[in-house]
Amino acid sequence: MITHIRMKNFKSWKDSGNVKLTPLTGFFGTNSSGKSSLLQMLLLLKQTIENKEKDDIIFFGIDSSYVNLGNFREVIHGHKVDTPLVFQLECKLTHSRSLFEIQQDSSAWEQKIEQFAYESIFRIEEGEFILDKFSYASSLGKSKKLEYSDGRVTFYHHIGDLSIHLNNCYGMLKSGTSKQQKYLKKFASAFEEQFSHVYYLGPSRVHPQRDYNWQGIHPGHSGQWGDRTIDALLSARVRKLNTLHKTEEVPIEQRISDWLQEMELAHSFSLNWIEAQGSTTYEVRIQKTSSSPPVTLVDMGYGLSQFLPVLVLCYYAPEGSTLILEQPGIHLHPKVQSQLADLLIEVVNERKLQILVESHSEHLLTRIQRRIVEKQIESNDVALYFCRNDGGASTIDKLDVDEESGDIKNWPENFFGDVMGDMFAMTDKQVERIAENEPEE
Repeated sequence: MITHIRMKNFKSWKDSGNVKLTPLTGFFGTNSSGKSSLLQMLLLLKQTIENKEKDDIIFFGIDSSYVNLGNFREVIHGHKVDTPLVFQLECKLTHSRSLFEIQQDSSAWEQKIEQFAYESIFRIEEGEFILDKFSYASSLGKSKKLEYSDGRVTFYHHIGDLSIHLNNCYGMLKSGTSKQQKYLKKFASAFEEQFSHVYYLGPSRVHPQRDYNWQGIHPGHSGQWGDRTIDALLSARVRKLNTLHKTEEVPIEQRISDWLQEMELAHSFSLNWIEAQGSTTYEVRIQKTSSSPPVTLVDMGYGLSQFLPVLVLCYYAPEGSTLILEQPGIHLHPKVQSQLADLLIEVVNERKLQILVESHSEHLLTRIQRRIVEKQIESNDVALYFCRNDGGASTIDKLDVDEESGDIKNWPENFFGDVMGDMFAMTDKQVERIAENEPEE
């Protein structure tokens, strides 16, 4: 789980400050307030890890990447290329890593990497984009375990220095068996493992199809545009994947169908093989009500096809994963946006997922507030933030939710627009019209 992030001079963020991430973290705010940028830092690091064929210190992306941020000039705050770009994060590992510490007497003893803090600093030098420094520590603010700068890694546990050339921003070496190289690789592999459990679903998702061709692949996730959703469902069926619900193991497909019924998006949901079209062709059939005929996903409302990838990812992603969801309820009715909060809370509690969600939905937020009061999720497991952009620089405020009433004590002005202003304006107009229509005495 990623527990803290911080960025300096990244896009609209001069300095985000230390942002605490919990099992359920929500980012709200106006358009272009910096919400997405907070998540893009993580996606930028993830796609850099996955882009191993190229020697990019940071892979800014192409159109098919999680994010396509262009180049250093495009991401540096204010396009001031003479300022450094700084990333910080802290993680708790799902599976700890073995690490040998070297003591002053040159003896070695084994400990476990259960969490780590990472910092990297990038800058332009003589027109070239370079990694100025990076470091690992046990946690933020603690003494460093190692630090890279000027082509040399300094170790703080008496195992000597290491002169290296790095092709990435986090220290993974392509070869080497010295104790220094092995020590560095332990942290770098922990970094890779953390991001291998991060899954992203963007706000724009693929259009539904009348039928789907499945070649028997077993994808790691449902795709950043939801393009592997049906593949994931069929894979889960073949592998007989279950999920825990109220202490019982149930098939993933069943839990998805249950949610569609509960949200009144569908009475029944089925994924069927079309025998006449070959052994690899399947179709999704939906019954809206018990009396309506089953139709394909194309013939249902657009919102269902756009929400299905969210629902599938919540159950297909391995337990303990981190999900980054942008506008998950963008095409949903307000009632279903509220129920979306219940879905996220369920998978946080039962599947131990970490959910980082960016949204504009007041209905999602209100339901989370209610569930905190009802103790369906611990207040310590929720962090809610409001972002704003003032004069080209983003700022962030952590919302203070009262555990007893659910009220937000520091509610930002016009959080979801000037609703009260609209109500007062309508009331004034009604009074004005009543006065105009009153007969003169």
